[in-house]
This record gives sequence, structure tokens and C-alpha cells, in this order.
Amino acid sequence: MFTYNDALRIANEAHAGQTDKIGGPYIEHLIAIATNLKAKGESEETQIVALLQDTMGDSTAYTPAKLSELGVPAQIIDILSLLTHHKDQAFIDDYSCKRMAEAMPAEDATYEAREKEFLRYVARVKENPIAKVVKIESLHRLLDENFIPKNERREKKTKFRIKKYQNSIELLQN
Repeated sequence: MFTYNDALRIANEAHAGQTDKIGGPYIEHLIAIATNLKAKGESEETQIVALLQDTMGDSTAYTPAKLSELGVPAQIIDILSLLTHHKDQAFIDDYSCKRMAEAMPAEDATYEAREKEFLRYVARVKENPIAKVVKIESLHRLLDENFIPKNERREKKTKFRIKKYQNSIELLQN
């Protein structure tokens, strides 16, 4: 049986040396999400998904096959695949070009396109109850004021990121 501790071991290995947005060990971010979910009464499976949610991202060498070899159950790998965001650059480029043709400044068009593309991803995540709960908790943590460096709070890109996360939570909860 695959356990929380098994997932924690894999997550530690996958994210060794990585840091979060404020410079702390990335694994602490994932543990905090899993801990919050446990405090809310979520299942061990949900906590496992929280720990492993970023193992198949661009910054790790983990694939569904590798996770399977490490003992991660297929149903968890399926949820992790759903949670792994692969940016649709073609959509972003097309959308931003259309907005720029409508006289929107290039920077704003790009940020808006990134948000729309992310919301398309979030709509897919919403279809799985475990993925949905994990994503909501993850986004709430990313919106925590302690996770947004004070010197970045007034930057345009940070304001767009905050708006994107807030709109994502709203989509997931409705």
C-alpha cells in the first residue's frame, strides 16, 4: 500500500534543491498544503496528491512511468497528470495577438492571454474532486501575503498573477 510517507520521500527527491517563490525549500510549500488538507479532514490520498502535485512538471525528471515504478498507484498518477499544467503557447500567442489587434498594449494582452489559458487548464482540473481540492488549497497558499515578496506586490506581473489565482479559485469553487 502506497502511503503518505512514500509520497513524501518521492517529493523530497523530486524537489531536492528547489526553492519556492520566497526562497524557502519547495518541499515545505507542498508539506504545508498537505498539512492544511489533513486539518480540513481530507483523505490520505488527497494529501498524497498534494505532496506529488508538481513531480511531473518541467523542473523535475519524473514521468508517469517513473512514478509507477516507484509504486505510485495509477489513479494517483492520473490525478497528477491532470494537475500538471503544460502551457498552451499557441493559444497564448493567438489570443494575445487578437487582443493587440484590438489596441490592447502588448504586455497586458500577454498577461490576459496567460490568465485565459490557465483558466482553461483549471476548468479541466475542476472535473476531478481530489485535483480540485488540492488546486484550491495550493492557490490559496500562493495568495498568502507571506508568499508574495513585499518588493514585488506593486509590480504589474504580480498583480496579474494574483488576479489569475483569484479567478482560478472562483472558477473551481463555483
